[in-house]
Amino acid sequence: MPSIRKGLIIMGRRTHRSGDLADSATSTEFGYRVPQGHWRSRLAPYAAEWAGWLATGPAAEGTHLWLGSSATLPWSSVALTLLGAGLSALTWRAASTRSAITRAHATATTAAGSAWLLAGTIVGPLHLAPVWVLGGAALCLSWNIRRALRNSGAEESGGNLFEQVRLAKVRATSVEAGPNKVTARLQLPPGETTVEDVQKAADRLAGALRLHKGAVRTTGDPEDLSQATMTVVPVDLLTTPQPWPGPSAPGGSMAQPLVTGLYEDAEPVNLFLPGDVATHRNATHLGVMGMNGSGKTVFGKLSWTEILTRRDVCLIVLDPSKGEQSVGFLSGKAHLVLGEKACRSFVKKIPAAITAHATQLGRWGYDQWTPEVFARHGLPLVVVWIEEAPRVLQDAETLTRIAQEARSAGIPLVLSLQKATYRQMSTDIRSQLGAVACFGVKELEDAAYLLSEDTIDAGARPDRWQNRRPGALYLEGPGIAEDRFPIPARTFTATDEQLRADITACDAIRATLHPLTAAALGLPQHPAALADTEESVVVITDAAPPRTGRGTPAGLADLDQMPLPEDDETLAELPEDPEPELAADPDAELPIDPELEFPEGRPTRRQALAMVRSAIEELAAAGRNPFTIRDLPDPEPTLGRGRQWLSGELSRLAREGVLEIVGGDEKATVYQLRTRANTGTSTDTGTRGRDAA
Repeated sequence: MPSIRKGLIIMGRRTHRSGDLADSATSTEFGYRVPQGHWRSRLAPYAAEWAGWLATGPAAEGTHLWLGSSATLPWSSVALTLLGAGLSALTWRAASTRSAITRAHATATTAAGSAWLLAGTIVGPLHLAPVWVLGGAALCLSWNIRRALRNSGAEESGGNLFEQVRLAKVRATSVEAGPNKVTARLQLPPGETTVEDVQKAADRLAGALRLHKGAVRTTGDPEDLSQATMTVVPVDLLTTPQPWPGPSAPGGSMAQPLVTGLYEDAEPVNLFLPGDVATHRNATHLGVMGMNGSGKTVFGKLSWTEILTRRDVCLIVLDPSKGEQSVGFLSGKAHLVLGEKACRSFVKKIPAAITAHATQLGRWGYDQWTPEVFARHGLPLVVVWIEEAPRVLQDAETLTRIAQEARSAGIPLVLSLQKATYRQMSTDIRSQLGAVACFGVKELEDAAYLLSEDTIDAGARPDRWQNRRPGALYLEGPGIAEDRFPIPARTFTATDEQLRADITACDAIRATLHPLTAAALGLPQHPAALADTEESVVVITDAAPPRTGRGTPAGLADLDQMPLPEDDETLAELPEDPEPELAADPDAELPIDPELEFPEGRPTRRQALAMVRSAIEELAAAGRNPFTIRDLPDPEPTLGRGRQWLSGELSRLAREGVLEIVGGDEKATVYQLRTRANTGTSTDTGTRGRDAA
């Protein structure tokens, strides 16, 4: 059974032969010399004891000639006796960190040598030759036997290593050497040494093995506290990040893991967000934490690309501070909400989407979202990713409700921030984050806000990177083996152009928001059409629009409306005093301007909305209420707009209480014009939707 040190040597030799880490992990790098096959090299380690024994003969003869016939012999004898006792006591004390047999053996050898020197000084070594030969040879053989057993692994495999770090009774029962990893199964003395004791000695163990900081990690066995596994990684493979290999499962399901990087042992980093009943894996929210420049944004971009190349998921990214700096490459591919005010307003709508999802899942007979929900009913998973989360977390009550309820409703939440202190994130929200990606932090105490205590105790040290190694992280979460929590990883490297090309390649298979979700969140079902069309909305933003006339915005009237295209639809065409907002009376006529004329050809947005409302009223008058978008005239010939634009306007009218969603499927939503007859009351149902200006 090889020791840990021999495992490192074997690993280095194998690695050097295979070429995996050529010239970087040879046996000499670890500070150990592999004996050659020559007999002299094999016998050399055993010669030291014999050389020392032979030296004691001349030493005793010398002291005898010097002191034996002197009048000071009695006093010299006393001095030699005290000297021998002192050296024996010192040996016993110095060997306190070693095993009991080593301590006793070393002390007995020192005492025997002192006694021989005293006797030889008084009587003369020639008179004690048989004692010297037999006793000395026995002592030398005893040390040779111990060395031979230790080198063959029959005695205390790895014991000498643990003796050096004051863990003398810890034993390595098995050692396995891999390409860049040595794994040792440890047996701890029951009731004397704990897993925490070994974990605290990690730096001392690394020093004894002449390795870098963080090279040694220890995890306990949850079934047996006297058992542990120690992992030694001699070469740091995370120094240079690996290039992005492309999406891990293009066209696949979100049930498959998101792969954003590699662990130090070259295993892929797997992140799961939805749950899996078959494997008893819980759905989860994710917390992403790391100091400025630690690589959180790159992790986000890789995760977004993985998400947008799957078939049964939609992505909504909120960024209250950076605008399109980080998310610009997603334009037209994901729903984006930019600006602090817009993000806060949007977050308030998420509870309505949670209720809609949970209600519908319950009607279909599901207690959580699964890929089958999308396959059978067209309801995709909706990932809400919030960058710079503290700017949004100020509404703690709403975010707490979202964190507590959204998971099972198929709306996983991702919160990215630099430091998850109590002032930045409440403990109620933090307790709901079942998965954690921790990048470099300034102090180890910062990591403790999200990383579990067991992971930190096992050797996770994100503070040793800080922001000097962007992309290096520790990952915890459902579906990940717990013994991998303390293993460091690093994200791939990729350009925005590469990621957008991968996303574009999956445009045909990407899901769109379910009508219920789109209506609750105030978003179009599809994030965008072609960049030069006006059929859908790419970004919701609270950037201040320019003003014309009497200070009326030349863009959005409020955050619940969608931005207008920059064409001929400006407020320069509106009257000086726009019409006031109308109350949402179910019996009130939809506003129509009979004097509208279209001398310029394509109607303005205001004119187009009036025509849509007129068409809806005509359907209701003809008894076609409820209706779908298919019952309305094609907007392209008369309005110069596509079905996506019309779908977005119908969703907006539904949110504002003018229309009501009464059914639908993945192909079309069924709307109903709210009247006194179908509301059962004559009171207002809300505020009528505002016009674009």
